[in-house]
Amino acid sequence: MKDRLDTVDHRILTLLTEDAQMNYTEVAKRAGISPGTVHMRMRKMRNLGVIRGATLTLDYSKMGWKLTVFLGIYLREASLYEKVIEKLLEVPEVVKVHHSTGKYDVFIKVHAKDSIHYRQLYQESILTIEGIQGVESFISLEERASRHISFDS
Repeated sequence: MKDRLDTVDHRILTLLTEDAQMNYTEVAKRAGISPGTVHMRMRKMRNLGVIRGATLTLDYSKMGWKLTVFLGIYLREASLYEKVIEKLLEVPEVVKVHHSTGKYDVFIKVHAKDSIHYRQLYQESILTIEGIQGVESFISLEERASRHISFDS
């Protein structure tokens, strides 16, 4: 079916998650299909919303951003979720936002230049958001993996 992914789509996705800058001719060669098929399949996956774009993977520490912090956020009321998320997304240092189950209502990832920058971000940009009842912070010491699922079986 046109709206379903098959093994060819999965192979294309796996190749591109390894190197998003790989050109379609190389993807086709490695997948054993024609470049036209890659183009057609990529268009289909974009139209389905499977592919939402391509991003760079940055090493923030090499650019002077020394802290990566995860924050578990408690909301005062569950109904405030959308408003809190809107405000969190206005904070440039917030790079991931997850609505979560368990202990926290929201779990976010932020980058900061140093502890002084983080304290300012935490106190002035996050704790001041209406609807946040409390926050627990977890400083990342090192990121060892950032990857996508491999769809090859």
